Amino acid sequence: MAKRIPPELTDHILPFNWDVHLVWQQEADVTQRNLTEFEHLFDLPLWSSRPNMGMLFDIAPRTVMEFPERAPHQTQRIHEVRIEFPIDLIRYQGREWVLDGVHRIARLSLMGMDTIRVRVHDETVIPRIMGQNG
Repeated sequence: MAKRIPPELTDHILPFNWDVHLVWQQEADVTQRNLTEFEHLFDLPLWSSRPNMGMLFDIAPRTVMEFPERAPHQTQRIHEVRIEFPIDLIRYQGREWVLDGVHRIARLSLMGMDTIRVRVHDETVIPRIMGQNG
């Protein structure tokens, strides 16, 4: 099933696919950022409300955070996420995009954290993270 990206996500979804496992293998310095820099993501329908249905892009993290019963599998992911790992970003076409970590951002927000650890990759990493499905 092809993923349909809602219009409100056009400026928030990268124009290429990547393999998160390959992202984790990349080297990058870890720095601190204010969590507030990422709170706008909570209002975007980045997740799927139903498990095993692919990327539906039909529920926002804030909805899951405020109404956990609406997407129990996403709620479970938030609470089971490993917060010791930094968020992975990529600097692409003049701005930063999240490659991995929205569930961690949600968890850290629910915990009342002010800062978040991030790794920022540059565009040169793209060929190394595209994997087989590039």
